This record gives sequence, structure tokens and C-alpha cells, in this order.
Amino acid sequence: MDIASIKQALRQPGVHADKLPVHIDACCRFLSPWLERSCEIENSESDGSYRRIAAIGFALAQNRQSDTLREAFIEGTEQLAGRVYFTPGRAPTVEVDGVALLGLAIGYNALTPSTMDDGWLRVCLVQSVAALQNDPWQYSLAKSAQATLGVSIDKSDIDPVLRVAVAERKGDVIEEELREAAWRLLIENIDEPEPTRRAALQGTFESCASALARLPLHGAGVSELIEILEGVSRSMGHWTYEEKPKVRNVLPQKWEIDHEYHVQNLLWTILRPIFPDLVDEETLKKLGHTSPRYDLGIPSLSTIIEVKYLRRRGQSALKAITDEIAADHSLYLREGTGFTRMIAFIWDEQRQTEEYQTLQSGLENLSGLERIVIVPRPAKMERDKKK
Repeated sequence: MDIASIKQALRQPGVHADKLPVHIDACCRFLSPWLERSCEIENSESDGSYRRIAAIGFALAQNRQSDTLREAFIEGTEQLAGRVYFTPGRAPTVEVDGVALLGLAIGYNALTPSTMDDGWLRVCLVQSVAALQNDPWQYSLAKSAQATLGVSIDKSDIDPVLRVAVAERKGDVIEEELREAAWRLLIENIDEPEPTRRAALQGTFESCASALARLPLHGAGVSELIEILEGVSRSMGHWTYEEKPKVRNVLPQKWEIDHEYHVQNLLWTILRPIFPDLVDEETLKKLGHTSPRYDLGIPSLSTIIEVKYLRRRGQSALKAITDEIAADHSLYLREGTGFTRMIAFIWDEQRQTEEYQTLQSGLENLSGLERIVIVPRPAKMERDKKK
């Protein structure tokens, strides 16, 4: 499943927000960057309900400049601070509501230190964590509340998805190992129906997607290179190929891709900002009477990208390009070249998609040939009949 498909799956609605308790709704809006803030909460006063006070806490974290929210939160938490929790013979309420506990902690975290009086919540959370240990998600919410208040705890048993989503909203540094663990859980739980966890999955998705977008700052590996190349086909939707003028007095433009060098230029434009050591048309050491020259190379990854332009339809053309790639593989990855991997990037002018699996499966068995990426000419780039 690619990134776009994952995002689309996560965007599918779970429970409609207007059917959720007020603090659940507010938690979802806090954790998920895809949901707008609630004007109803931002303009409300505390009514003494712990759910509404927790909802105000989530809203305050998203709008710290709001005097109305700050005053309502302080007033509401002062009422909660005066109560006794885990009283024998009385059914617990806020004490075992992980979402509410997190909302209260998030609200306190949004206040300046001089206006914080969270001691009662810290005491309550010690018992809350113990009471919720048999419910992994509620337990994680309660422990996340402790962490938000600055309590020194072991965070390793907090759900990684929740840790990433909350840290992203708070602007905390997220370690790569934690983000990777959260991403694995996201993939495993992409159909999660519980609203707050689904919102956390959405927040984690955006955090991971943003981290991927920052790859140029830190470098990228072979797997990221393959992902970028495989994404070229999906990104061609904005390629300039106009049938009618878009701007007055300017003729419609068609950016044709007519041969292999055009494809190389396209890939250079995409890859150069991400891989600063990208080189093109470099010659390798001689082999007998030939001096092999590859199309694109990334020395830091020991990887060559060989570009092919599949101009004609039919088995003979497919066989010819297979033979070319196999020959390139033996020349470029021989000992002493400094390269151990190769990716073939094929522009298919004839859109022979039914042949791709056969072409790929055969060549990808060659040692060091990491991937065969094939991009069919986009449907919007229909050539004029006269050509």
C-alpha cells in the first residue's frame, strides 16, 4: 500500500463527530491535523462537567491566546481539584477516563507555570494508571497525561502512535526509532474504528509524512530512492501538456518526452535536491575495448540508475530492452566500478502495462538489480495524430 492509499484509508470517517461526547470530540480535533478546531468549545464556559473541562483543555492547547478558554479551564479545574477521587463505594468517573485525564494534562501544560495547580491531578493519575492497566489504550492515555505534566515515568509502554501524535502537537522532538515503531502500528491498525485512536493514527501519519519530506536535510537511502522513483508516475498529473491556452496571449504548451535524455533530465530535476552527489553520464573504467558510461549515479549509495525509453510495442522491443538492461547490469556492477546496485527506470511510450510484471520479475532476479521502475506515458499526453 503506497502513501496516498494509506492516507485515503485513514481519511475514511469512523464515528461522526456530532455523535461523540464533547471531550472525545475535542481529543480527536487535538490529535488529528485533519480536523478543524471546534468554535463551540472555544466560546464556551465551564459547566462543572469534567468532560467539558477536559475538552476546554484540548482547545486551550490549540489556542493559548484565548482568555476565555484559559479562564474557563482554571475555573473548571479548581472545581475538580476540590473533589475526592477513588472513594470506596462510589463509581469512578474522571479517574478512569483516559481521554479526560489527557485533556486536563494538556490544558495544564498550556498554562504558564504561575497559573498551574496540577498537584491534585498528579496524585489522581498514580491511581488511575494502576486502575487502567488492563486497557492498553486507556492506560496509554493516562500515562501520556503523566508525561505531559512532566512526571518522570517509563514511556516505553505508552502506545507509540499516541506518543508521536501528542509530541507532534506539542512540538516535541520525536526520535526516529519511535516514529518507525508508530508507523508499523499505523499500518497494522489502519482500519481502527475507535475515534481517539483513529485521530492519533492520522496525527502519526502526518508526522511521518513530514519526516519523509525532510529527507533532503538528512540524506536518504536506497529504499527512499526507489519510493521516489516509483512515485514519478503518480506525480505526472501536473505535467504541462495543454490542449488550450491557460493564460491569455500565451500559446498552449506541451512538454514532450521524446527520448531517453528527456527522461534523464526529468529524474535529475527530481533527485538532485535530495541526493547532492548525483552525477550523470559518467564513464567507468575500460573493459577491453569499451568504456561503459552510465546514465545517473549516486556514489554514496553505490547505486546506478539506468534510463530506458521503450518506443515500440511488441515482444521484440521488450526482448531488446531486457537484453540491454542485462548487459548494462554486467558492465556496471562488475568488481572495481564502485557500484553494487542498479535501478532501471523505463519510460514506456506504448503503455504496455500488461507486460510489466513479466519484465520486472525476470530482471529483478539479477543480483544487485534492486528494482525495475516502469512509467507508462500518461493518458493526458496523447500525441497528435500527425505524429
